[in-house]
Amino acid sequence: MMYRFMLLKRFLLAAVSLLFISSSFAQKIVYSEPERDDSRRMDFEIIGKVSGNFLVYKKIRSNAYVAIYNTDMEQIGKEEQEYLPDDRLINVDFFPYADFSYVVYQYQKKNVVYCDAVKIDGDGKKVSDIISLDTTHIGFAASNKIYSTITSEDKSKIMVFKINSRNKSRFFVTTLLFDNSLSLNKRSVFTMPMEEHEDYLDEFNLDNDGDFVFAKFNRNNNETINSTNLIWKKADSDTITDISVPQKDILLDEIHIKVDNANKRYFLTSFYYKQKRGNIEGFYFYV
Repeated sequence: MMYRFMLLKRFLLAAVSLLFISSSFAQKIVYSEPERDDSRRMDFEIIGKVSGNFLVYKKIRSNAYVAIYNTDMEQIGKEEQEYLPDDRLINVDFFPYADFSYVVYQYQKKNVVYCDAVKIDGDGKKVSDIISLDTTHIGFAASNKIYSTITSEDKSKIMVFKINSRNKSRFFVTTLLFDNSLSLNKRSVFTMPMEEHEDYLDEFNLDNDGDFVFAKFNRNNNETINSTNLIWKKADSDTITDISVPQKDILLDEIHIKVDNANKRYFLTSFYYKQKRGNIEGFYFYV
């Protein structure tokens, strides 16, 4: 009995010590006060920390600006982004670095969609000329997101790509690979056969070498996935490698791809089922 009491006493002392240790590392939560013009209809995106400031992009109707916050989340500035078009602005992406951020945006004029970029500093000010990345002619005057933009983990590569899906059985994919100075390294165009009606493309990733990887999969009536392929394109190549993902007697749920840059590998993961509308049986992991 005495031995059990001593064990219990030691356990309680250890638990109390852990509580004191955890409380000493408690985080301080800070938040910003809302601006007078902030509303539910406002579009916003957190750009990140640039030159010691936190930058947040805000767009209210046709007014687009970057709000600048210090480390205590106190707003210390506000910079209008006058280079952005007032109308027909389709999409804006941000790629922050230590002392600047790229703003990659697309907009439409008549039947042409433009993809441009500028560099802004830690105060949200434009510090470069407008850089034209690509243009696409479309056959109708309506707002459409044509381009998607991704970056590598080390931010040494940026890729802009577009998928022409007018032919439902044969997609055309155009990729533009840039370095971190937005100098074009490689432009490629390749075709992607879409044999089945329920074929999809998703989970686009770029590794530190500039290799492009994504998933092509087929769904059962928009539910579970019955077949999957990993598509890989080397940075300096115009062709793709189509890798069939083994999936015998199982159905996959949502697919996720993670790049392991240190070991030059790609992880494809998902929950899996053994039958339609069944229970989740486990975790699928393919390298």
